[in-house]
Amino acid sequence: MTRGTCGKNLTWTLDENGTLLISGTGNMENFTTEPPWADSCYFIKKVVVYYGVTSIGDNAFYRCENLKSAIIPGSVILIGERAFRRCRNLTKIKIPDSVKKIKDEAFSVCYKLEWIKIPASVDKIGENVFSDCHYLKEINYPEGRGFEEVLSQGNNAKLLPYTVKMTSQSMSSSTSSFGAGYGLEAVKVAHAAEKLRWKFDGKTLTVGGVRVIKDFSREEPPWLDKILDIQKIIVEEGVEKISANAFIDCKRLELLTIPASVKTIGDMAFTACFCGNRFENGGRNVFWCVEDGVLVFKKNPAAKVDADFSTGSVSWLPVEKNITGFKLEPGIVPKEKFFEWMTKRGDALQASFE
Repeated sequence: MTRGTCGKNLTWTLDENGTLLISGTGNMENFTTEPPWADSCYFIKKVVVYYGVTSIGDNAFYRCENLKSAIIPGSVILIGERAFRRCRNLTKIKIPDSVKKIKDEAFSVCYKLEWIKIPASVDKIGENVFSDCHYLKEINYPEGRGFEEVLSQGNNAKLLPYTVKMTSQSMSSSTSSFGAGYGLEAVKVAHAAEKLRWKFDGKTLTVGGVRVIKDFSREEPPWLDKILDIQKIIVEEGVEKISANAFIDCKRLELLTIPASVKTIGDMAFTACFCGNRFENGGRNVFWCVEDGVLVFKKNPAAKVDADFSTGSVSWLPVEKNITGFKLEPGIVPKEKFFEWMTKRGDALQASFE
């Protein structure tokens, strides 16, 4: 894991999975030559910028050729020159409604970018922003801004203007290839395929309407543009299973409310599901999940030694009422805090050791 600074009040971390995390407050530095993570650009697959960052600096991700996705929060107001130039494997990116200016060549030579929407907040776009984006098919943009000439430079994309006061219904139909509700400001959207029901209110995401909340690790969740603002998740009664990776990348998650109807929680369903010694691999040496009421502890395959499980019940406390037993898989070493939790429960738990 490598880390450093990229602005007066900004820090960056590149984890072992190739995810570059940028957090803090204020503007990112403009890089005239190479960003501080330049030596690792080849390994960067995903970028997550946390809320509080107000700009994406010039040349920030230039030549990150294996970058596939990037999450930009609603605090960013400027995307710098060549910020994503030559990100050849970038296929989708959501420009938040906070952005006001996109500078020259910001997304040029993004070969695999297929669709983009310019939010109504943007009032200035530089030259050749999407030049040499060979697979770019559609650009949705606010009409009446005079953007047509710069948006068409160096690409053959179809320009689709929209009125600024577009309704949620008409917008969802024009973005059907990304799923109903992608990028909308409405707090409640129906997912056509699964009838997934969700709403976002300030810091709280409420999800329900289905028996199984699916894995969103391979596709964008409908709450993507809110993902860095989510601090609490409420799962509604009636949900029986929360799949692995269901709420992946909710990095600011602090609280969970899970009903008694939930019997199964998959591996890494919540980012907060890490536990273990925080000084070893950031607490990621132990994963937990719930299988039919049984709390299961699994050793992270990346852990080089037996996993020192020492953080107690903090991470699974929201689902404690649903737990009827526990299982420790090979390589898990329970510590004092785990036994303290068992004592506090005061009831007989079905135990299994492997």
